[in-house]
Amino acid sequence: MRTKLFFAFIFIIFLALLSNVVFERLIMRDFDGFIKGTKEDQIYWLLASIEGSYKKGAWDHGTLHETLHWGLMLGFETYIEDASENRIMSSADVIFSMDSYMLRRMHAFLKLPSGRGGFAWYPLYVEGREIGKLYIRPLERIGQLPLKEEVFRRRGREFLITSFIIAGGGAVILSMLFTMFLSSPVRRLTSEAEKIARGDFAVQKPGPHRRYKDEIDRLTETFYYMAEALKREDLLRKHLTSNITHELRTPLTIIRGNLEAVEDGVISDPREVLNNINAEVRRMISLVEGIEDITRAEASFFRRGEMEEVNLRDFVETAAGGMKKLIEEKGLFLVTDGPPLTVKTYPEKLHIILKNLLTNAFKYTGSGGITVRWDKNASDYGEGFLISVEDTGKGIEQRNVSKIFDRFYKDEESGGKGLGLAIVKELAGVMGGKVEVESSPGKGAKFTVSF
Repeated sequence: MRTKLFFAFIFIIFLALLSNVVFERLIMRDFDGFIKGTKEDQIYWLLASIEGSYKKGAWDHGTLHETLHWGLMLGFETYIEDASENRIMSSADVIFSMDSYMLRRMHAFLKLPSGRGGFAWYPLYVEGREIGKLYIRPLERIGQLPLKEEVFRRRGREFLITSFIIAGGGAVILSMLFTMFLSSPVRRLTSEAEKIARGDFAVQKPGPHRRYKDEIDRLTETFYYMAEALKREDLLRKHLTSNITHELRTPLTIIRGNLEAVEDGVISDPREVLNNINAEVRRMISLVEGIEDITRAEASFFRRGEMEEVNLRDFVETAAGGMKKLIEEKGLFLVTDGPPLTVKTYPEKLHIILKNLLTNAFKYTGSGGITVRWDKNASDYGEGFLISVEDTGKGIEQRNVSKIFDRFYKDEESGGKGLGLAIVKELAGVMGGKVEVESSPGKGAKFTVSF
């Protein structure tokens, strides 16, 4: 990619050079055209003046003298012939008759008396009849005027060369900067993609660094989301296999043991065997449902969905209101408290998180009640929000705090599957949030989810 970008900028530099050359040619051509056009106008003025000096079939030598003098001042050597090709007057005659002062002034900017190159001739007409010819050629200019023309040409070329150097040099610098700027993230993505292709999903996602994202930033974000999705999918497969193997081995072993006991005659009462098998089957069904729940929570990562704006107060009160009657029937209170706040979030996932936290608090609270709070949450990444669920229940032993988010972990008194808090942690991670817990035995527990 860097090579392609570099050659692309080299091509741009070549186009800039070509355009400068073409522009220089056009400018010089226009300048030469302007000089040529000016000389042609001057020649036509001379023709008109000479033709005006022919009156009543005869030449007015005084007018011709002034006209050819004017022609000398304009930089032309001239002479006039009549229709019979007899020379009437020339610029040499005018020079011969000049006073010394005028001649000295003329010598200051013209090389007299002869011009350069061959003569060009122009016919002279009066009333549609040719009366003679004007022969003319340019005199060599000296002094400031030709120098100014040359300075203009040189400055024009210098300007175009300078502009090309600036544009070309700028293009080279920009090509290097753009090459590094564009190729660096692409090379990093290529390296990370090669790691994933080898089965290594431990890719390092760069932190947020810019407020406004371009296409490369969005590509990088999408790539790392895909990498995280592949990593989670791989872990999901491993966890699912591990959970099925670990959790179903015990009930299947018990069922097999009961059936072998019947075959060996150790147990004579089939009703007892059926009760044992039925209990283990129900346990297996419960485990499968639990595995489905946690798998669904993990799989929600792949269905990221669209963020929506929600009124957090209405959202929390609606979610908590669904359990209010059940909580009050147990003799507990339910309090919701927080400021009016509108946030952008994933409502379906947030509802599952809040429901599981409330269910967990309800299960382990025998007296007192449950308090749900929400508020703004300022962080290094901008404004966010947090929700906390606090209960007055039995609390959690410090040695068990690190285990409560493990799948299928539950204490002796729990009648659940041990998946509720694991689901909360999974979904919070999917939403880019984190879960924190504060608890001590006998003083309840407080779970805070911040985004």
